Amino acid sequence: MPSLWDATSLQNAFLAVSLSLSLLVSFLVPAWRFPEFTPRQIIYAKDVFPLLLAPWAAHANDVTRSASRLVQIALSLRLPRSAVIPCYVYWIGIALARTLTGFLFTRSVGWAYPRLFNHWALYETSSGIGPTLATYLLTFGARPTLDFLRGSFKGRYWESGSRAEVLLVICTCMVLCWLDRAPWTYAMATLLSISLTIWRTLTASPSRESPNVPFGGFDPQCSSNSSPFLRRPRTSLQAGVLVLLIIPLPYILGFLFRLGYHPIPRIAPSSANFGNHHPLLEILVLSFPRPNDAGSTPVLSRTISSYLPYINDNGTTSLSVFTHAQQAHHPSFELAKKEFREAPVVFHADRDSHPDEREGQYLHVAEAFRWVYERHQEDDVVPNRAPAEWVMLVEDDFPLCGEWGWRGIVGVMRMLEDKRTPSASMGRWGGFVGTGGSGLIIHRSVLPILTHVLRIHASMNSPLPHGIPRRPPDVIIQDCLLGTDPLCPAYHTFMSNSIGGSSGLVITSRLVMDHIGSDKSTAAGRAYSPEKWRCGWRHPFHGLQEVAVVPV
Repeated sequence: MPSLWDATSLQNAFLAVSLSLSLLVSFLVPAWRFPEFTPRQIIYAKDVFPLLLAPWAAHANDVTRSASRLVQIALSLRLPRSAVIPCYVYWIGIALARTLTGFLFTRSVGWAYPRLFNHWALYETSSGIGPTLATYLLTFGARPTLDFLRGSFKGRYWESGSRAEVLLVICTCMVLCWLDRAPWTYAMATLLSISLTIWRTLTASPSRESPNVPFGGFDPQCSSNSSPFLRRPRTSLQAGVLVLLIIPLPYILGFLFRLGYHPIPRIAPSSANFGNHHPLLEILVLSFPRPNDAGSTPVLSRTISSYLPYINDNGTTSLSVFTHAQQAHHPSFELAKKEFREAPVVFHADRDSHPDEREGQYLHVAEAFRWVYERHQEDDVVPNRAPAEWVMLVEDDFPLCGEWGWRGIVGVMRMLEDKRTPSASMGRWGGFVGTGGSGLIIHRSVLPILTHVLRIHASMNSPLPHGIPRRPPDVIIQDCLLGTDPLCPAYHTFMSNSIGGSSGLVITSRLVMDHIGSDKSTAAGRAYSPEKWRCGWRHPFHGLQEVAVVPV
């Protein structure tokens, strides 16, 4: 039986040592490890460095990927000497294919065909030489790479044909794929193998037997008139197709096992919130008059109704509706207030005037933030309750996308609350689960800053600093949460990982809020397409390096 070292050359030894050193460095000095590859690094950051060095990237805290790396190191010792450089070329092809599919299944179809959107097509991380080994084995067969394992099979089965060899190749590819948890990457590796096999079949001479003929030597069962070369590419194609069919199997089974009833998740406070009698999240619905406002009551009512099932008795979530419009101009607000008078909803109409500031969205949002930050809540359902830790701003025509949407909000809140301590008011500045000005989740410590910035924009004599352009209110809030607004404080830095980047903003991969007021805009004469910004659309910030993402 051949040993692991029989065919080891200097190139193989160098590759194995370099892979071993990168794995060791990731354990000892994590800050020195190479970043893993994801397509968004090329699409959004224009950074090719991770692509070039991904075979030597490693993740020390991931047990299964570390195990996969050990398998890869063992197999690299048995690669033919002439295959080392081609395997790196295979990786470049796999990474570029990942980049193309990542773009197609996220940014390309995210709005045109949202059902085809797939978060992991863009965010799945890739590292090591496992994908290139899969391409090589599926294209050229098990020999000599897997010869040291053939003692497990009867000689005649290994020599003749290769059912055992095909089975061994498929099993090896699947073990690497499942240990790496990278189905998109290994699917691209398999498709590359199929493409190479087809190209070899079309360009090679049937009468010439290459030392790298797929799946070993001649098949004695072939007749003298048939070509053994043509049969073995067919075997390679069949192996590739079987791998493509098997790759998603664990994920399909996992989805089937998750079917059935699941209790509605609730927002759990962090240790920083224990002992405090105030809600963790306040949903603040911002209502503004629309043309034919009395006829727009169903829009506001539907939005309020969509959030009510998740306003729980333990007080971790609350719901408020705010307007800065005069009563005569906003009858739908009064009608909704009567409709929900028995529900746990706080309605507040701010009737004061501001002669030195322009009426409009800047002032409306600024007054809403001031009210939710300063109020003593005499009119609240729970008397003497302190203001909420986080506030989610919602425009009155953006209802929640049911329980699925609520699970997305809970996921964002859990990440926002992660590792938050009483001494540090927040670990991240906020979240974003909608679009425009809806779905923005803001820590209460940032509300006075945003109120001040919005009032500067609303002022008749705006004292905006020179060089800072006048931006819409929703962009002001987004820039502040992203940490790119010079008028807002800097954010804490976090290490980038598979869920996203290092800024202060956490988003859902899809929009978890619907848009139902496209034909009833607050601006007279303006209307939007009713098909835009609906449940399940790709989030506008998805893919950006500056955000962390909760897949939904």
